Amino acid sequence: MVPVAAYAATGIQTLGSRLTLAQKCAAFSPQPLPNGATLVSTSLRAATSYTPTVCIARGAIVSSPGSVINWAVELPDPSKWNRKTLTIGGGGFDGFIPTDSPWYQKMAGPYSYKFVKISSDSGHQGRDFYPWATDDVALRNHAYDANHLVLGVGTAIATQFYGKQPLYRYMMGQSNGGRAGLAAAQRFPKDYDGVLALEPAISQQNHEANLTQVNRHIYGNPKNWLNASKTALFAQAEIKHCDGLDGLKDGVISNTAACHYIPTDLLCKGTDNDECLTAGQIESIRLLYSDHMVPVKFADGSVGYPRFAPGGAATTDWHSYVFGSSFTARESFDYFVGDQTAKVVTNDANTDYMTYNVAAHRSQWTRLSRQLATTDPDLSSFADNGGKLMIWLGMADTCVTPYQTAAYFNSVKKTMGTKQVASFARLLSSPAVGHSMDGPGAQPTGSALLRALVTWTEHGQAQDRLVAAKTASGSTTPLFTRPVCEYPKYPRYNGSGDTTDADNFTCVASRRS
Repeated sequence: MVPVAAYAATGIQTLGSRLTLAQKCAAFSPQPLPNGATLVSTSLRAATSYTPTVCIARGAIVSSPGSVINWAVELPDPSKWNRKTLTIGGGGFDGFIPTDSPWYQKMAGPYSYKFVKISSDSGHQGRDFYPWATDDVALRNHAYDANHLVLGVGTAIATQFYGKQPLYRYMMGQSNGGRAGLAAAQRFPKDYDGVLALEPAISQQNHEANLTQVNRHIYGNPKNWLNASKTALFAQAEIKHCDGLDGLKDGVISNTAACHYIPTDLLCKGTDNDECLTAGQIESIRLLYSDHMVPVKFADGSVGYPRFAPGGAATTDWHSYVFGSSFTARESFDYFVGDQTAKVVTNDANTDYMTYNVAAHRSQWTRLSRQLATTDPDLSSFADNGGKLMIWLGMADTCVTPYQTAAYFNSVKKTMGTKQVASFARLLSSPAVGHSMDGPGAQPTGSALLRALVTWTEHGQAQDRLVAAKTASGSTTPLFTRPVCEYPKYPRYNGSGDTTDADNFTCVASRRS
């Protein structure tokens, strides 16, 4: 952990111990903050169904004319604070403050209520990538600097507000927020005691360049695009073909490595309708399930982007990330990020994503990936500092393929040795869960994973038996539970006992067919 003794606790302790949180919040005026940060406001946010009452300190860091980092630090009641901070990473291209979003607060969950929470917009405003990503300072802030700088600010504010410094500092995030957590472990190994990276978008440029051919096929002809009915048709057929490969027919494809279904049997024999698939739609599915190899070498020397795993059609992923709501709208997330990045690498707002030459802008792809890729396999400094890393993958993710993260984790083990990696890092996965953390599979909560990380970090007790639950919409009562397995293992039914109980499943390696 970075020393924080310099952040003198001269603020809130002078206010007296009998003040309410609202009074402390109104009176709080921190001493000069590190990293050029300025305080803009403090305000009390009343409790909601998913957050407690907190004092929120807001401010900014002006890094350059092209990049201003807006930040927020949430301070729980002094009687509740656990003397820990939790940085929450954003998603997409950032441009918003995650702790202001109900989705990110719910992701962190009730276990996070006692933490001081820290977040920022990463140095730009708005959800687009172009044109701000053409500015080097803004790009570095988004890639890794903003979280590092704002952590120092949040640590100083917590120290002054409570009169004592944090004992532990954690970070968690999903997608780009997971990438940001890995960036911190790789670039600033003393920043955090523990990092929880959920479905990390570790190789964004590989994704953006290599999915171009998939998007061009899908949106090149309406006969290649799948609507919700056709997606559901395929999802049902895929489950029918692959469900039993895990030892139990329960509507969940768990043994994803053994599932190789391409729906040629659903080919329309006559009129195209929602009960069949066109040849173009079957090709769209085949492309999603194939490795991609655009001839662009990225900063880490990598080329290509792996296939997606089965199961995404049964989640919301195919709607949100692949096909969107209509052929003409082209508003799927995968299309959006590809289109935005095309404008960045060409530095031209009028670039046509459907026709531009991907390979003609190699230096710009290198520039982006040099900052944003989080594929450094040497985590020895993070490990030597006592850091713990937990990565979780939804195996049905059809935005960020789990295979890219798995390949990275294997490179860490090859570099550092399997035994050493096991002492500080875990790669976990859950089948039939998509990038939006939904689907027919059992989904671990952010709270449960964060709790496991804290227990491991502070008490040296790795959680070898994590359990996830599938609940009905609007309910907290589990329909069934499953173990969360270390990748590449999956939960296989033992053959006897209650099929809704995780105790009757064992994490096993797949037998490819």
